[in-house]
Amino acid sequence: MIEQTPDREDRTFGGETGEALLVFDAASRLLLHADLAAHKLFGLKEHEATRAEELIAELGDLTPRRFKTRRVDGAGARDLVVRVEALGSGPFAHGSAVLVILRKAPPPGATENGTAAATTHRPVSKSTRAERLESLWSLVVRRGLGGADQVKSILREGVRGLGLATATLSRLEGNDLVVEFVAEPSDAAAGARVPLERSLARAALRRSGTFAVLDTANDPEFGEAATPARCFVSAAFRVGEEQWVVTFSAPKPRAEPFDSDDWNYVETLSEALARSVERREADARIERLAYSDALTTLPNRVAVLARLDAAIAEAKRNGSRVAVLFLDIDGFKSVNDTVGHRAGDNVLTEVAQRLRGTIRREEFIGRLGGDEFAIVMPQLGERTEIESIAQRIGGVLTFPFSVDTYRFSLSASIGVAVYPDDATLREDLIECADAAMYSAKDQGGSRIRFRAQPDEGAPNDLADEPRDIGYLLTYQPILDLATGEVGEAEALIRRLHPLHGLLAPERGWSIARDEPGRRALDRWVLREAVSQAKAWHRAGASLRVDINLAAFDPAEIDALAQDGFLGGDVHRLRVEVAPQQFGTASSLDAFIEACMRSGIRFALDGFDGQLSTLATLAHLPIDAVKLDRSLVESVLQSRTARAIVEGTVVVAKSLGWRVVAKGVETAAQFDALASLGCDAVQGFHVAHPMSAVDFGVWLRDRSADHGS
Repeated sequence: MIEQTPDREDRTFGGETGEALLVFDAASRLLLHADLAAHKLFGLKEHEATRAEELIAELGDLTPRRFKTRRVDGAGARDLVVRVEALGSGPFAHGSAVLVILRKAPPPGATENGTAAATTHRPVSKSTRAERLESLWSLVVRRGLGGADQVKSILREGVRGLGLATATLSRLEGNDLVVEFVAEPSDAAAGARVPLERSLARAALRRSGTFAVLDTANDPEFGEAATPARCFVSAAFRVGEEQWVVTFSAPKPRAEPFDSDDWNYVETLSEALARSVERREADARIERLAYSDALTTLPNRVAVLARLDAAIAEAKRNGSRVAVLFLDIDGFKSVNDTVGHRAGDNVLTEVAQRLRGTIRREEFIGRLGGDEFAIVMPQLGERTEIESIAQRIGGVLTFPFSVDTYRFSLSASIGVAVYPDDATLREDLIECADAAMYSAKDQGGSRIRFRAQPDEGAPNDLADEPRDIGYLLTYQPILDLATGEVGEAEALIRRLHPLHGLLAPERGWSIARDEPGRRALDRWVLREAVSQAKAWHRAGASLRVDINLAAFDPAEIDALAQDGFLGGDVHRLRVEVAPQQFGTASSLDAFIEACMRSGIRFALDGFDGQLSTLATLAHLPIDAVKLDRSLVESVLQSRTARAIVEGTVVVAKSLGWRVVAKGVETAAQFDALASLGCDAVQGFHVAHPMSAVDFGVWLRDRSADHGS
């Protein structure tokens, strides 16, 4: 049976509201509720069972998302923007429901989320505001909208009631406003941070009340913030100890000024928003209990399965692939047997935090139970992405876990299954990953096993033969001669070959020569190196990683710095640049500026002794000079080479730069370079380039040998 929201005004879809609302049962996809606009748009009839796909074919899948579609009926063709949102169950609505919001698509040339598409609504008459709010709250209670859904509904209602175009609800954090909710279309995005001094809402916060102007363009106080919103009204309120502000705005002034009725209406909306924010926080606490693991605070098994379902649904629509990794911690039983379960829980919590540190923003990790974890990788590209995350996991687990006087080193057995290669149903995919994990454990642990695609009629065997050729970053330690510590490593690209293993560049392959390929490779190197540095830091080893790039694109640096997960660790990188490249510094200006903004420093690589070069580069953010291999090889035979090294040390240290000798292969070279004043060395005499896992083992063993 269809419920119809009461509405005294006879208007058509796209009139005053500009939206049509539908509510469906998530399981049966039957229509539960439709407002008047939806009734008129689809010609719905009372007491008639209607399924979602009968109205719009794409609604055969009620996964939360946003898409565009075209509806053709007697009134002609209409282009619609459809947003699907999941609703929680409420006291009168047991089970899950889905809210579908339909809006006319913006005209060609207009952006869907920008001010170009913002439509100023005709204000709702003041006499109907109370009735509309009452109708809204009826929908909230009857359909059990959660706190977040309540907030969005109130914002949309306020936009229409005030006759404006958009709304944002933000939380004050330090000197910034953090945007929590947006009534689209809007230039703002949820999660964006806006400096308070550049915010329209600053006057409302300063005056602890409501503030509004008709035309910000005529008020110099608002500066550049006035450009997208010439008319606005803001109200500040508190929820507990937090201060919040709601702003309704439009790209052009209202025909009528705001009056006392408008103030009272905004205050009513603010009170409703405060209650909804409180409800949202209560919902969040309940959700944390339902979907969070109590010991590790990671998402629990229920949350992992829900994320996997969503990833599979998205992959079905996009024709993409999804990987699920099952992890079992090798050696954890001995921890419990040695130090007891309570201390073992502390180790398991640290394991969870280290694993969390290896995951990129688009990946999802949760605890299945005991010492088993799972990772969901949506939008999977190459198999090397999986191998890369396995390397990072191994890298952080090899660092010792300390409990009282005991030290434990752990590892992980990892099983992988890929949708749709290995299975198309969630249960089958999980079974494949679980079987692959136990295969890895049966073969000694500390390894990754893939689910192989069997030949027709062949047994369903597991295999880990590589199917693709890709890249892997290896790491060579840099030894500080004064302290004997390893605080730096150079990342070196190796290529994975199905027959010959890891190939160095001189083994018959070359880095992409075309510009798009070089930028793509740089993007991978930057993100992989930062991910590993972050993982090591969380495991207790703070290392700076030196990298070599091919394209020097400032946009890649800016994008990485703005990444919500990796951006805070960009400063752990140091970019190696050859002297001749610095010699044409004008072409690197934008790249250098981007690095300086992000806290990335530089190393002058392959320095061959031209001391005049150092003086010309003194203004650049260099903190290390790496001696060319030819100087290192000649230092034992050539007095000139020794003099050049000694002179380089003097000049570099006067500029505040360290001197690193690369390619040190013998003890004699090591002693000679130390005596000449070099700060650090790297090369085969210290260690060969290693995978992240092997690097962690090497660092752990070296630390144990030195008694630390």
